[in-house]
Amino acid sequence: MDRAFDILLSLQRGTSRHGQWVLACLKGSWPRLVGDRLAAVCRPAELRDAILRIEVTEAPWLETVRGMQKELQDRLFNATGGEVKTLKIIKGSPTP
Repeated sequence: MDRAFDILLSLQRGTSRHGQWVLACLKGSWPRLVGDRLAAVCRPAELRDAILRIEVTEAPWLETVRGMQKELQDRLFNATGGEVKTLKIIKGSPTP
């Protein structure tokens, strides 16, 4: 994401809230990381053991997002300094 993220990440590493903190950063940066259109139809939901679960809220987009999995995975791996290694893309409920 940026240098400040790297510094804060190093301070959080090893704490019990580390994964939650990285997930919160992803949520806050989501449109910038994946683009406005994708951000409108999917969201980061959980980060556990370097696996980011992404919920797709629009059923017609599910296969499209799955088709972009490798590209998104690489982008998120780089943006988080390796904190996200794998994506699990699932159908989520629509945003209210």
